[in-house]
Amino acid sequence: MSTKRLFPLMAGVALCTLALGSAQAQQAPKQRDWQVRLGILGAAMPDYEGSDDYRFRPFPDIEITYGNTFFLDRRGVGANLIKSGPLTAGVTLGYDGGRKERRNRALRGLGNVGDTAVAGAFANYQVGRWMLTADVNTDLLGDGHDGTTADLGFSYVLRPTKQMMIIIGPSVTWASDNYMQSYFGIDAAQATRAGRAVYRAEAGFKDAGLLGLGTYELTRNWSLTGVAAYTRLLGDAADSPLVDRDGSANQFFCGVGVSYSF
Repeated sequence: MSTKRLFPLMAGVALCTLALGSAQAQQAPKQRDWQVRLGILGAAMPDYEGSDDYRFRPFPDIEITYGNTFFLDRRGVGANLIKSGPLTAGVTLGYDGGRKERRNRALRGLGNVGDTAVAGAFANYQVGRWMLTADVNTDLLGDGHDGTTADLGFSYVLRPTKQMMIIIGPSVTWASDNYMQSYFGIDAAQATRAGRAVYRAEAGFKDAGLLGLGTYELTRNWSLTGVAAYTRLLGDAADSPLVDRDGSANQFFCGVGVSYSF
C-alpha cells in the first residue's frame, strides 16, 4: 500500500483521494484551470512499518491540479497521460522519507533506510461509484530501499448527503526483494551491530488492508477529512523479527484534518 513510502498507509489515502477527485470532476459542470486545496492532517500511526508502538504526526494535506492533466498531491507531482472514458493513467514523481533508526528502540543497530525519490505509474478505472486502481512505484535514485512496490485497490464511493462523501475499499501490496530486505530483513552487518539473528525477507505480497476516507463540506471552501485504515502484514514481512517479536502484523492508521479550497 507510500505519499508513497512516507508511510505505507498513506498510499491508500492517495488512492482514495484519486477516486474523490475523479468523482468530483464528473459532477462539476465546468472545471477551472487551477484548483487548489490546502490543509493539514493529524494522524496516529505506528513508529515504523510493523511496529506496535504508535505516535501522532501532523502532515501537510495539499492538492493542486491544472486542468485535467497536471497535479500535485499526496503522491507527489504527476500527470494524467491517458484519459479515455472510465480509464485514467499517468505517472508520478514523489518523495520517500525512508526509515530512521532513532524512531524506535527495536531499530537500534539496523541503520537508516535512506530518503530517496520515487517514480510511479498508475491507472484507475471507474464505473459509476466503483473504482479499480493500480500503481507501481520504484526507488528512482537507489538511495533508499532500492526496490519496487505494486498496489492494487478496489473502492466504492458513497454520497449520504450533498456535503458528504465516503470512500471505502480493500487493497493489497506486493514488494520486491530489495524493498522487503530494506524494511523487514536483517543482514549480517546489522545482526552483528544489533545482536540479532540474520533474517532474509524475500519478494512477495507484503500486506492487505481496508481503508475508509470521508470528507464533509462545512462551507463552499472549508471541509473536514477523516481517514481510518487497517493493514495486515503478510509473508516474510509478518515473519520478520521486527514484526513478529518486536511489533505486530496488525497495523492501524487514524487521522483527521481540515482544508481550504479555492
